[in-house]
Amino acid sequence: MPVLRQHKLWSAGASIFGLLFGALTMLSTLGHTQENTMPSVSKAEIEAAAKRRVVFAHQSVGWNILEGVSKIAKDNGAAIRMVEGRSDSSGNPGIYHFAVGGNGDPLGKIGDFDRTLGARSFDNVDVALVKLCYVDFNTNSDAQAIAKTYVSTIKKLQEANPATRVIAVTAPLTAIRGGPKEWVKQALGRSTDSADNAKRKEFNDYLRKQFDSSHLFDIAKLESATAGTETESLRLEITNDGGHLNDKGQREIGAAFIRLVAGN
Repeated sequence: MPVLRQHKLWSAGASIFGLLFGALTMLSTLGHTQENTMPSVSKAEIEAAAKRRVVFAHQSVGWNILEGVSKIAKDNGAAIRMVEGRSDSSGNPGIYHFAVGGNGDPLGKIGDFDRTLGARSFDNVDVALVKLCYVDFNTNSDAQAIAKTYVSTIKKLQEANPATRVIAVTAPLTAIRGGPKEWVKQALGRSTDSADNAKRKEFNDYLRKQFDSSHLFDIAKLESATAGTETESLRLEITNDGGHLNDKGQREIGAAFIRLVAGN
């Protein structure tokens, strides 16, 4: 039985769209190879992460990351316990995770995490984090308002739980697909991949100014080949559908997750 089940809401659609996106990706990357070294994780880091009690609130990309964590642990002959649920008082180590709020409602997700952690649903938590999704941002999003609410919530929870490292998480990105469809959207003033990513970057840049590296899981930086520049987008080689992570992406972001959790 697999450690994690696939997220029911997106797996079927993602597999179909993935075939189409994969074909476009092959065409767009012909003649261009980007070097990207797979991040290494030591067995000691995996074992340290396995001893932590972690609460991770997320949606579909979060499932991708946890798949990567499981694969890396298995490849190293180790195991990181994962439990899906909104509460636990056992005191046992592991990654306790749950689907937070609803996609498209970032403030609702933030409120859901605040209520869940504030209710002391988990005892003796070492690390806690909530990840918004790329679908929570589009051209019409008030990224600054979302960021301010997110930051104030993280800081409030950190103050209320001094023994827990409450970590902020940047919003994941989407790939720039381009082509006629994107051009038509732009001409009609509709939301495009570039415009949506700009909103995500606005949110992410706000978080980057508020937290140091020990309290920030910068997914967007890990996903983008142009992190820190005016435009950030999901690298084509780590996605099959333009938003979710393929095996390479799962392992890359999963490795960073392990290192972050293992740290002090």
